[in-house]
Amino acid sequence: MDTKNMRVLALGEEATLGDTRFYPGARLLITCSLCGWAKSYNVERVIERLRQLKSGGQPTRLGQVARRVAWPCPGCGRVKWRAQFAYPPGFSEADHRRLTNRYRN
Repeated sequence: MDTKNMRVLALGEEATLGDTRFYPGARLLITCSLCGWAKSYNVERVIERLRQLKSGGQPTRLGQVARRVAWPCPGCGRVKWRAQFAYPPGFSEADHRRLTNRYRN
C-alpha cells in the first residue's frame, strides 16, 4: 500500500486502538521517527494479535503500540517508531459515510 499519500489523523499517542470505530476505514500507520519509513496495518488484525499474545487489545494506546515494535527500521536500521491512524490514498468522504452507515446498521 502506498504509505506516502496516506492522510494521517491528528490524534495523539493517548488514542487507543478501539478508537478506530470512530474512523471507519482507517489503518494503523507505523512510521520510523528518524527516517520516515512507514507501513500500514489493518487495525482489527493488530487488536487480534495483541489479544493472542495476551498483551493488549482495544484499550491499548497508540504510544504503547509504537513502543512494542522491536524490529529495526528497514530504512535506517534504528528502532524509534510512532503509531498513528491514517486513511489510505483515495479514501473519500463518501467512503467514510458508507462505512459509518454499514457499522451503525
